[in-house]
Amino acid sequence: MSWAVLLLGLVATAPARAEAPPKRSEAVKELIREARAALDRSDLAQARELWGVAYDIERSNVAMCNLGQLDVRMGRWEEAVAELSQCVQHMPAPSTEEERRLVEYRHVDLARARRRVGEVVLMPPPGVVGMFVNGRGVKDGSRVYVRPGQHEVMAVGQEGQVARAGVRVEAGESKEVPLTFDKPAQAPENHAQPPKDHAQPPKGASGPHAPGPAATKGPPQGAGRPGPDLRIVTTGAVASVGFLVAGTVSLQSAQGYGQEATAARHHARVMGAVDPAFQPDYNEMIDAAANEKLMRLLGTSALIAGAAAGAATLVYVWLPNDAQIRVTAHGAEVRVRW
Repeated sequence: MSWAVLLLGLVATAPARAEAPPKRSEAVKELIREARAALDRSDLAQARELWGVAYDIERSNVAMCNLGQLDVRMGRWEEAVAELSQCVQHMPAPSTEEERRLVEYRHVDLARARRRVGEVVLMPPPGVVGMFVNGRGVKDGSRVYVRPGQHEVMAVGQEGQVARAGVRVEAGESKEVPLTFDKPAQAPENHAQPPKDHAQPPKGASGPHAPGPAATKGPPQGAGRPGPDLRIVTTGAVASVGFLVAGTVSLQSAQGYGQEATAARHHARVMGAVDPAFQPDYNEMIDAAANEKLMRLLGTSALIAGAAAGAATLVYVWLPNDAQIRVTAHGAEVRVRW
């Protein structure tokens, strides 16, 4: 255990000398001191949290490197690969033997983490407004590191289009996932048929009693719409699909927050059993539980709105042909003759 503590101490202290910014705020200096003290106690979770706060205040590469190496030791492989990839990319060339060893440690940790995750390269279609992997939004680029196994990828377009794909990746494997929006259904063409009830005069008929040309029949009294308006149907369908997709994504996010809250509680129980002086981060557990409730409420509301929009669209499509629809400033009035 002593060599691990010494190595973590080197991780925390050496980058502060090799890559320290010209100036640091007092708040960041205090956070770094507390992170080093947590490492002296072998409290990796607390040290990782403190470095995360320091990175949020001053987004330095030193903090990113420490986050990556701590995540490796905590088994957070996906986060570690993303963080260490950025770390080694922005590290300056070493000028001392200590800095050279530090660079080697970070490259070794990155290679170690890469062997335990798979890489999904998203290839979305044009017009994408959101991409998701396993229900979680993708923010940084199109490369996502995931645990080995089956994963679901989804893209949402500007008009509510949805593209889905499933992909299975193994540890150390990288796969490209092309996404294509489904083409909208083509509306059937209405071929007008000539009226069959126009009387035609018999050939050769003449005189005052010969039938004249038949008058064209106009629309019957109180005639309504000839058929559903395709624009209204399309708008209703897109709104319904959009709400349903948003509801599904929100519920999946709620599930993720629930898993985070459960993991935080489990970690608190384990660390409490190992170290009686351990103080769990109750704010993290409370925030995860609150986010779960919020996303579940939003998801349920969106699903209800999508179902209502779909039902309204179906009602409109199946209205009788002699129904009269009159749009007013306060809504729409529908009259049906039964």
